[in-house]
Amino acid sequence: MLLTALILTALTGCAGLTNNSQSRTEAPRETSTTPLPVDPYEKARETQIVLYYKHEIADFLVPEVRTVMQEKKSTEELIVEELLKGPQGFQKVLVMPPSTEIIDVTRRNDTVFVNLTDDFLNPFDLSAIPGKENLPEEEVLAAQQEMKLFAIYSIVNSLTYLDGLNQVKIMVSNTQLSYRDMDADLLLQKNSILDLDSPMVALRRNKNVNQTPAETVRFFLNALITDPNWDILYPFLSNRTMDGNKLPPLDEFKAQISPIVGGMISFEGNLILDEEPLREKAFVTVQYTDKTVEPQKVVMEVLTLDYVDGIWKLRLPESFIQLR
Repeated sequence: MLLTALILTALTGCAGLTNNSQSRTEAPRETSTTPLPVDPYEKARETQIVLYYKHEIADFLVPEVRTVMQEKKSTEELIVEELLKGPQGFQKVLVMPPSTEIIDVTRRNDTVFVNLTDDFLNPFDLSAIPGKENLPEEEVLAAQQEMKLFAIYSIVNSLTYLDGLNQVKIMVSNTQLSYRDMDADLLLQKNSILDLDSPMVALRRNKNVNQTPAETVRFFLNALITDPNWDILYPFLSNRTMDGNKLPPLDEFKAQISPIVGGMISFEGNLILDEEPLREKAFVTVQYTDKTVEPQKVVMEVLTLDYVDGIWKLRLPESFIQLR
């Protein structure tokens, strides 16, 4: 009997140990159902963006490279926000209706939706845009529409510089407006199936409103058909001339260039024959009639341009160097 009792006591003790062990193993663990916060923009980082502004004098857009600190905003929103702050470099101007602000900027696949306040529908302050200050009344409407074209494409071309972003939809106060309501008549191309009362579609990059070497040459040489205004043309000259010398200061330059009555050149048709842009330099072939010599002669020459702070600038051609 004693042996039997000892055996039963031992078995009971082992069972108790087994149950205690299982109890410890199967007890539920205290776990948190709240995930730890993860902020991908927790640390600010430097981001390089490219913004497009209207050239201060000529009617085309020029880029400005800017390095900014990015923290919690998307790159797309950051670009529009920085654009509205205006340029930091010289010879550039922000063309935007006064008081325009961002409501929100969102991206879906390859499209960015830019939602602006209804201030974007305000007329431009032409007095703040060089060359547009004293327009005759009959030219004001056309100038307003032209500036709206540059305002829209300054946004579109800045955003579509990003990889994988192909088009931009501009809205006002959460509303998709027509071309007429946006005063964006100039965006409608000839033979378009859209009309002024059509909702404005998402826009792709428009390289035709950006400055190119050929456009710089065309702007410069067109001004020489009549009496040239060197105060306007001088900023488009590189600091080097075609013969490798340094360009003199403006006052000295104007004193050296002989005034030519009736203009310095003339041409018929397209004076640009060829354009070869490289990374920091470009070559543009032109043909025109030189009126500074007797008898007048047809000249075909290759002009060189330098890329300086986002702007193509022309090296003073040989024919002008000879006039000094």
